[in-house]
Amino acid sequence: MWSTISPRFALRPDWHRSTTPRLWPAGLALLFLIGLGGSIALLMVSFAAGSVGFENTLADELLDRPVVEQFVLVALFAPVLEEFLFRLPLAGRLRVGMLAAVGAIGFLNFAVGDGAVLAVAALFGAVTIACGVLWIQSLIVGVSAGDGDADAAPASRPWREGVARWWEGHPRWPMWIALAAFGLVHLSNYEVNWSAATVVVAPLVVSPQLWLGLMFTIARVRYGWWAGLVLHAVHNLAVWGVSSLLSELELS
Repeated sequence: MWSTISPRFALRPDWHRSTTPRLWPAGLALLFLIGLGGSIALLMVSFAAGSVGFENTLADELLDRPVVEQFVLVALFAPVLEEFLFRLPLAGRLRVGMLAAVGAIGFLNFAVGDGAVLAVAALFGAVTIACGVLWIQSLIVGVSAGDGDADAAPASRPWREGVARWWEGHPRWPMWIALAAFGLVHLSNYEVNWSAATVVVAPLVVSPQLWLGLMFTIARVRYGWWAGLVLHAVHNLAVWGVSSLLSELELS
């Protein structure tokens, strides 16, 4: 089991899905513990790096909302949106139509942001355009083949098929890019006075989210998208519960 869920996956990711469903619950439980323990340890790094010019505004904004709204945001909205945008496309088979749709939704969602979030919006926009072109090309090739145009199909197919072969053979790049974008988005939890120093320490500030994103990615690849979603939601609930409890103790 450890070879399946080991964090070494970050260095040499692959598309291999676990073939032993009976071990999936135990694997998800271990990923939860590893993710929670690692994120707590990295919080110290995040706090130290954040002193350079980052002010966390998420906790106050969230805890000021009604409890039901907090639950919906933490356990439903955030996990579903983030898993849809950052990990749904992470499968060995490239689905350009789905990836174009995910890119379009990501672009629309993040285009209203600022700072690092705009960089993520630009990434989603580029993905939408590139995959949209590949998807349209596949439709044209299909029509040409259906019309009996034997010369057009061979000339057009290598473009999409070449991208699909690259995607299948180089899983590290889609996963690393998705993980980096996931970390960048969480910089929106901070008010930042941008400078050379804050740019340098920014990855350390979001290191807990990067670590957790790795756990969610492992769950998604090994056990399926729903497994990553459940792991994400359970983790968010655990952190929210502890934060709410500590807040109540401070007020009492």
